[in-house]
Amino acid sequence: MGGNGNLTSLTLPILTENNRDRWVVRMKTLFGFQDVLDVVENGFSVPGDNASEARKATHKEMKKKDTKALFLLQQCVDDPHFEKITNAETSKAAWDSLLKSHAGGEKMKKAKLQTLCRQFELLQIKDSGKISEYFTKVLTLTNLMKGYGEIVTDLMIVEKILISLSSIFDFVVALIEESKELSDMKIEELQSSLEAHEMRLNDINPGKGAEQALKSSLHKDNDKKKGKKLMDKKESYKGRWNQNQDKGDSDKAESLERREGLGKNYGKKKQFDKRNIECFNCYKKGHYSYEFPAGKSKQKKHKEKEAHVAQEDSDSDSLILMATTIERIGSFSLEL
Repeated sequence: MGGNGNLTSLTLPILTENNRDRWVVRMKTLFGFQDVLDVVENGFSVPGDNASEARKATHKEMKKKDTKALFLLQQCVDDPHFEKITNAETSKAAWDSLLKSHAGGEKMKKAKLQTLCRQFELLQIKDSGKISEYFTKVLTLTNLMKGYGEIVTDLMIVEKILISLSSIFDFVVALIEESKELSDMKIEELQSSLEAHEMRLNDINPGKGAEQALKSSLHKDNDKKKGKKLMDKKESYKGRWNQNQDKGDSDKAESLERREGLGKNYGKKKQFDKRNIECFNCYKKGHYSYEFPAGKSKQKKHKEKEAHVAQEDSDSDSLILMATTIERIGSFSLEL
């Protein structure tokens, strides 16, 4: 490439609705490569009519850079964003317009930064994730946070990665913390150490990832624990069954004894003390009125009277039935 750069061989970044932060970083690099970053961020002043020739020559050079920067901006946006900078006369005006349209107000920037910080706190390596992929996620998120004004140091990134790794890296993390100062440790150095350990784990378990080997051992332990719990439950059920059976047998025996006791006493009348009972006929104690001789004879006569009345009613009903039957038979004969 020459001093001015060969734009035909470059792949220009295109601004869309979803890549604002990444696009800004790439555009700043592109502006620096084309030596126009200063004019894009700070702009330039227009000399007066009485300006010297040197001042006019400098203005001409700055105007040339500004035109180049404006051309780059127009090439690096999609159609909706191009409409926003159509009327911009300088690269600084176009650049500021694009940044404001995406950044929003201070409240919007603060809300986005809070969301990114929350994601950074909750970020954890996946069970089957690779170290390189996890580092990429962490660095991408921290770069977005930096774009919204958050200060993120290498120490914060190193500590975040160490506390969010899976348990198979515990002894490596302990070794790193004991042997090295985390404040002096580079992110690339930490990544290389963890990737080397990950490679050794994969060599120990060919055909399986390190996390898969750990899962296999955990499944075996869980199966053993489940089997032991199942046996304990069976023994518990068996013990409770025996207790219930023993209790049922004792209840049955007690019920049988109760029934036998009732069978022995069935038909026997309970003896009652009549010494304090007073007769209504003779007013003496020791017997009921119906047990008094006169009372017995009266009771007998009353029963005989009732039986006689019942017999007479029965004879009367029989006579009425016979009369009715004879009448019906006679009526039937006349009809014939």
